[in-house]
Amino acid sequence: MSYAGEMKARLPATMSLPAEFEALFDWIEANDFFMASQRFPGDRLGMLGPAEGPELGTIILFRVETREQAQETGDLWFRGSVPDIADRLVVFARTGGDGSHVAFWIDDQGRQQIVHLGSEGQVGILTATPLDFLRLLAIGYEEISGDCLEAPDEPPDDQLVVNDSYRSWLTARYSATIPRTASEVMNHIPGALAEASSDPFWNWVRRHQK
Repeated sequence: MSYAGEMKARLPATMSLPAEFEALFDWIEANDFFMASQRFPGDRLGMLGPAEGPELGTIILFRVETREQAQETGDLWFRGSVPDIADRLVVFARTGGDGSHVAFWIDDQGRQQIVHLGSEGQVGILTATPLDFLRLLAIGYEEISGDCLEAPDEPPDDQLVVNDSYRSWLTARYSATIPRTASEVMNHIPGALAEASSDPFWNWVRRHQK
């Protein structure tokens, strides 16, 4: 089974793998941009470049959780207050060395959203579309965490090496432009200490964590 097929098969019936992600996973597999998972032996972690050599652009590790793992993650966040959590929230990548992740979330209207799950409780809908998420990865932030979320109007550190291979694939495949800063494609993510927000995912999380 292809990597895209394997990741798609892990999603519940309530979710689908966006076509843009399927194309990205096929590109990752064609280039063998994988790292073996130490935590989950036998699993491959999809990357935007080779595992060996200099780090290029944004560091991200793609891996869709199994249903059992999604249930475990959800129980850690909500302590069992959302019985169908594995149908509503599934992590598909690690985005930060601080333990931040990104997930698919089914909102109360049944729409599939891409959301940030911060290690310190910072949450929110990350981008409006799957393509905007792929464009966010092309900007050149070290991680989709830290400076990217805290200073989204600021461009990445000039000293980081841009991932030209990924950028070339993205622009050729989708005729997509590369944003200069995260704020061009990313929603505002409330701070970990925020007391109120208009973000639907932030409110959903806070409601179910009470």
